[in-house]
Amino acid sequence: MSKENWINEKCKEIAQQRKHAPQTMYRNIEEITGKRTFLSTGCLKAKNGDIIIDKKKILERWAEYIRELFKDDRKDHNIMKNNFAGPPIMKEEVETTIKKMKHGKQQAQTTFR
Repeated sequence: MSKENWINEKCKEIAQQRKHAPQTMYRNIEEITGKRTFLSTGCLKAKNGDIIIDKKKILERWAEYIRELFKDDRKDHNIMKNNFAGPPIMKEEVETTIKKMKHGKQQAQTTFR
């Protein structure tokens, strides 16, 4: 089989595999293009740029990264304590919101009153 025919056949396979076998599809694409993807090497860079290979230290670095990522330095939040209901919803707020809704949605919502 010529290279052109082989590529055409692979392209047909790829098109069929798109929804049902995406991993096989990507392998076939790599085979056609000659590109290979490399799996993770199992190492990570520390904050100072050093390479970390030890699994325990890698996990510690990830934990440190996540803590920094979700760090919250804002001033105290206005948290409602012991008031789980929240402020009352005013009738005017509901009416204004219903008026802002699209016509079809407004009718569907108002039938549940």
